[in-house]
Amino acid sequence: MTVVTNPARTSSEEDIESGRDSEVGEYCGGGLEIDENARLYDDEKQSDIVFVAGINGDTWRYPGHRRVLAATSPVFAALLSAKTDVIVVDYVDRRGFEQLLRYHYCEPTQLNSVATARCALDAAYKFLCSPLAERCARRLDEMLDAGAALEILRDLRFLCARLPGAASAPPLPALSDDAAARSLAQCSRWCDSLAHNALLVLDDNADAALTDERLEELTYEDLALIVKRDTLRVSNELVLAEALSRWATAACKRTKRELTPSNKRAALGELAYCPRYLLLSGEELDRALGLELLEPMERALVVARARKLSAPVPVGAEQEGLLRRWARPRPTEPAALPVHLSPRSEPIEDPQPSKLCSRRKRPKQPSFNPDDKNKKQGCCACFWDGILRAFICLFD
Repeated sequence: MTVVTNPARTSSEEDIESGRDSEVGEYCGGGLEIDENARLYDDEKQSDIVFVAGINGDTWRYPGHRRVLAATSPVFAALLSAKTDVIVVDYVDRRGFEQLLRYHYCEPTQLNSVATARCALDAAYKFLCSPLAERCARRLDEMLDAGAALEILRDLRFLCARLPGAASAPPLPALSDDAAARSLAQCSRWCDSLAHNALLVLDDNADAALTDERLEELTYEDLALIVKRDTLRVSNELVLAEALSRWATAACKRTKRELTPSNKRAALGELAYCPRYLLLSGEELDRALGLELLEPMERALVVARARKLSAPVPVGAEQEGLLRRWARPRPTEPAALPVHLSPRSEPIEDPQPSKLCSRRKRPKQPSFNPDDKNKKQGCCACFWDGILRAFICLFD
């Protein structure tokens, strides 16, 4: 029995790009015709390898065929090189592994829920199957809302290349051929695009995301990706402060710590400074400060600045920077445009120009159509062309 914990570090085979266009095409992941592969899916009689896949004790048994799977990806090729009849895959959720097998056997993938599509994306990344990663990213983008974005972003940074906190393993130089490195880079780009769109959805639906109970299940790094965003458009900064308080309470319970203000502040760290306290006033400010996310002296400085009183202690440059940031309104414009992954993220057409700019003409796009040379010329061009021809006739 073989247990492989990180096969992508040593895998190297030819990159497989087939099977990308649709659920059912002429060829599938292993390069065999669809009818032949489809008949082999879940075929116990002709199988010569067994996979036991799953995490956290939720493991399932899957029959496989070496001649099909060895040609699908360098990771499967590395796994199947072992002289064993049973391979344990304990680093991929069994739902994701099943969708990976369905794809390689040319069966329609069943990405009906966020959880299944998210697990399939993880499996596609770890097995360097960029066409399946693209399919999962596009399907997840279709289902994006505030709750789905929280579920998708959970630990997604480990699959991304540009997202803050992205994993550095397996490093691209560790892959022994360029095709495997390109597959890994393609998978990371699909994950980057999906994470980008998910964060934009959270910006637009900040209140719904911050009041969702799934927020409390995020790790510190995933929570920081959201609450540190300057473009997080909350209706009230109190919503953000209360969300951080709930997360800190849940973090103390997970780590078996007492629910004291000091322990909550320790769990939040610098995230306690994310709410813009000086945008609140009156009772809302009192409620936000009553959560005790800030140190007592910091709360006193906020109250003094809000009520335009003298500070209880001399204010240094660091404290002054915090006070100014807490009073700065959030931008109303989105951080960026979404990546077009699905009809949901399709860019909208340009709005109608206002009266002030209605007379402005858009610059013409260059045309490389050879028929453009034969188009009818303007009247001025025709006039001068006639004069030139007349002079040529006179002096000929």
